[in-house]
Amino acid sequence: MPTALGATKYKVLHNFGASNDGNFPSGPLLLGEGGVLYGVTGGGPGQYGYGVAFELMPQGNGKWSEIILHTFAMGDGNPWGALVRDRAANLYGTTDGGPVSNSEAFQLSPTSGGWSFSILYADGAGPGLVLDELGDLYGAIGPGNYFGIGAIGELSPGSNGWAYTDLANFNPTVGYGPPAPPIWDDHGNPYGTTLDGGIAHTPCWTSEGCGVVFRMTPNGDSTWTYHILHRFASFPSDGQTPGGLVMDRSGDLYGVTALGGWQEHGRVLKFTPSAGGRWKETVLYDFPNCANGCLPGGTLAFDKAGNLYGEASGGPGNCGGYACGVIFKLTAQAGGKWKYSVLHKFNGADGGFPYGGTLDGKGNIYGTTKAFGKHGYGVAFEITP
Repeated sequence: MPTALGATKYKVLHNFGASNDGNFPSGPLLLGEGGVLYGVTGGGPGQYGYGVAFELMPQGNGKWSEIILHTFAMGDGNPWGALVRDRAANLYGTTDGGPVSNSEAFQLSPTSGGWSFSILYADGAGPGLVLDELGDLYGAIGPGNYFGIGAIGELSPGSNGWAYTDLANFNPTVGYGPPAPPIWDDHGNPYGTTLDGGIAHTPCWTSEGCGVVFRMTPNGDSTWTYHILHRFASFPSDGQTPGGLVMDRSGDLYGVTALGGWQEHGRVLKFTPSAGGRWKETVLYDFPNCANGCLPGGTLAFDKAGNLYGEASGGPGNCGGYACGVIFKLTAQAGGKWKYSVLHKFNGADGGFPYGGTLDGKGNIYGTTKAFGKHGYGVAFEITP
């Protein structure tokens, strides 16, 4: 059973929607040096409001100041997903919509006069990117052999700009539509999920398919093999429509599904490698109802003690006729059990519909909400344990 609210402190760092500010945050926050936070919004100032990239900087008086790094125009598209940062302090992200295709990968670079914006790739890019130690970018990039964003791709910097490499292609059978960029294990193998594809019949709720968990392995000749580790909706109570993945030190995978479970309110799941190359699925938490959260989304996050944090719909509050959402915590117990607790229930005045799960070294949690707050256009928040 879920426990009551923990002894945590919730604080709104910034209310979006003031004059010349961004509207409707469109992804999690990135934690930079000195506690600076970076993120994007899907809407913003100007005639059409294509969004902004922003920086939130902590001040000595406990307040936070916002700097707009870039205001997206019609030719840029709307940013979505989290930003990533390289060692030279450049920021990278993606847009949903742009001048050449349905979405793009972009770079923001600090200069003496502000931040410069450049498009790296303009033939499809899913929400967010991941950066390796060599400075290469990976994600759902490129059209592939299927409609829309149909490939896992790599962008590599060079003297003639950024070179694109198609690593694997999606289709309805093997999955398509990743909700987040892939993650890597210690051997250089990427793992990810897709929202759609895979099993597309009952018990799956949609003919588009309920998603898969996948891994890619290098073949040694610059090609990759795509492996399906799990097809969601494999049995009646199985999870459906997953979020992103996170990996622990042992190589086990953790994630959420927005649907499925015994009450069809979603699940928190663990995938463990087993004999014969198979992966064992374990249910860490099955959401029983929506009073303390349900229909989880996004990507989980670990703290140093191994606790998991995530976001879900449900809870109290009235956010446009819907419950405003919660931030939850899962703590490992003896015997492989996990205890679920709610850290914060949003009420609309303090935001609604959260993106959560960015932790600092002290265990503070940072996130945004898609909407509501003081101006109605979302907030950036901190939860202090």
